[in-house]
Amino acid sequence: MTLVDSPHRVFQRGTWPGSVSLRRGWARAEARPWNSSVDDAALRVLRGGAGFISACVEKLLVAGAPGILSQPLSRSSRKAWESAGFVDYVDLALMRLSLDEPIDAPSHLVVRQDEPDLDAMLAIDMAAFTPFWQFDRLALVESTQATSKSSVFAINDGSDGIAGFAVVGYGHAISYLQRVAVAPVWQGQGMGRSLVRAASRSARRHGSRAILLNTQFTNTAAIGLYETEGFRQLPESLAVLRSG
Repeated sequence: MTLVDSPHRVFQRGTWPGSVSLRRGWARAEARPWNSSVDDAALRVLRGGAGFISACVEKLLVAGAPGILSQPLSRSSRKAWESAGFVDYVDLALMRLSLDEPIDAPSHLVVRQDEPDLDAMLAIDMAAFTPFWQFDRLALVESTQATSKSSVFAINDGSDGIAGFAVVGYGHAISYLQRVAVAPVWQGQGMGRSLVRAASRSARRHGSRAILLNTQFTNTAAIGLYETEGFRQLPESLAVLRSG
């Protein structure tokens, strides 16, 4: 029997503009503000088709969200969103590094943080990225919880703080470089490269055969760095879609 969207109304748990859970029959979704600078809702659909997505959009727009942004989607997973009225908003390059061969050692001392300093990480992230791509605290925590096991790596700044950090999430065969950020004052010294290498070496030790990341096509500096470290762009890109 094929599952279809229930015709009943969407039930909401939580109050916008906070994090909310949305459900209708078997369909489930979660939404929250994109970040502290962008008021659009970030909608993540756990299960549900175009009808449910449209109903979630209506619910969030009525609640006050100026627009709705999708999670990064592969081309093969966009059909339901496009049927619900979403259009391409930002294209993302999907990049892969094979871990079959050893990874070069970092040029800086990179340490794994068992108790990450979220405040320090958040300050670096907000300084390193443009407003649309900045993490807020919730997104930063989510980046460390996207997989069942993850690590945060950091480079100390010579005093009591950090100059940059990386978050890597481990999978059985594939690991994910969730975030790399270096404070602007420390950029240009190869710290991003060292963080990428530390994360990749750790993923290899955990048994992964490859590590994936995504970044916007306009971030040519990052793409250049990743390519010199052996990452290759995959044929299928990702995209964030928008409605509203």
